[in-house]
Amino acid sequence: MDQLSLVKKLSFGVGHVLNDLTASMWFSYLLIYLHRVVNFSNSLSGYVMLLGRVADAVSTVFVGFESDRTKSGFCNYGNRKSWHLFGVISVLLSFPFMFNLCIGCENSVEWARFIYYAPFVVIFQFGWAATQISHLALIPQLSHCENERVSLNAIRYAFTVTSNLFTYGITYLFFKINDSTDDSELSRKDAPKFMYLSIIVCTVGLIFQLIFHAGTDEKNSLSEEEIREKSSLFSNRAKLNWSGYLKSYRFYLVALLYMSTRLIVNMTQVYFPMYLTDSLELDKSSIALIPFISFLSGFLATFPQRRLKQNFGEYISYLIGSAIILMTCILFWKNSLIVDRKTTAIFSSIFLGFGNTIILCTSLTLTTDLIGSNTSSGAFVFGAMSFTDKLSNGLTVAVLQQFSPCEHPTSTCDCGNYYHSIMSFLPAICTFLSFISLSLLYANRKNHNEDTALLVNEESEENSSDQINYGTITNA
Repeated sequence: MDQLSLVKKLSFGVGHVLNDLTASMWFSYLLIYLHRVVNFSNSLSGYVMLLGRVADAVSTVFVGFESDRTKSGFCNYGNRKSWHLFGVISVLLSFPFMFNLCIGCENSVEWARFIYYAPFVVIFQFGWAATQISHLALIPQLSHCENERVSLNAIRYAFTVTSNLFTYGITYLFFKINDSTDDSELSRKDAPKFMYLSIIVCTVGLIFQLIFHAGTDEKNSLSEEEIREKSSLFSNRAKLNWSGYLKSYRFYLVALLYMSTRLIVNMTQVYFPMYLTDSLELDKSSIALIPFISFLSGFLATFPQRRLKQNFGEYISYLIGSAIILMTCILFWKNSLIVDRKTTAIFSSIFLGFGNTIILCTSLTLTTDLIGSNTSSGAFVFGAMSFTDKLSNGLTVAVLQQFSPCEHPTSTCDCGNYYHSIMSFLPAICTFLSFISLSLLYANRKNHNEDTALLVNEESEENSSDQINYGTITNA
């Protein structure tokens, strides 16, 4: 039986909306904005993205560790909600400056403008990480029911998709209305549009964060003692702290799966605009319209998530999503397979939305299953997962941008084939990596109990004199 009301679930679900709105602009438009509007070279644009992802990765580990150590938060507000609030403030104070031309130095040399943007990127990514990790860590803390956790993940992702739909919808209106037909390419003249977009995104995001903080009561979350009493899943429990996770074979497999999943989701989002404008040669309004369709299909895919998990389990569900991703890669490669390029792009965006939703929700469910009832180490686990995700994303973008054949926005070379190859092969390679980790996780499921028990015994011996309680993790 569900422990949380629908209102509580929805209040929790909107707690990541500001992050989702800003991340939608960050992943979809930062590279193309820096390259076409700010006039950075492709490699320097990649380094800005790399700086952000490294800052995010480091912040993720720091926030994850410190959030677990924080006892009651700021003025007994709750440790998770205090970190969440601090992250929201950091995002609001930095994000608008990232999509605005350098104030007083818009025509300066590249390195000077890079130094200008760098602090805002770091502050934004720290705030983003604080909000993300604290919000994710609330899932196993709010409910001990496995199906309810799936429901919370699905609701959370539904708002993620809705946020992306809002961002793409507003962007489409900005680029479609009052745009001359002979001005179909992005340029410095589009800078005010990005500035207003960032302000709108932050304003809407702030409203939803207020709803989250008003409607989510961390103090009323189930304690670990109540969880053990009410659920037979935790009857045979074992204590395991963060160092025990680092010795767990399954911990690294889940990290590899989560990293591969995020590479698929994020890299397709990053390079979709360039694929549409350079490879398919569509007008600039397509960078909002077609991703909008993709996330709309992703939103629809959130509804059957719970039933899919109940009928097939996490492993088969992930395989279904992976198969859809591979179908999408074929459509990216054969970009005129269905009628014409634009029609094929629309169909591929629909498949991409469905596939991304299934694999992302399933990977998050597997991560919360790894935590079990060990809610006091939940932020560390999610922080470690996100560390691999963000660092791999930043390095991938930096490498791909470094090898781009079009270094400067004024160059006349054709980048179409380059982005065409990225969208066709990169998701397929990451799907293969995720399949390996998923297979090993499935093969390791029977040995998980014995491995956990062994690690717990080791931790007990090492910390016999320690009175710190790090929580519990299920043996189930």
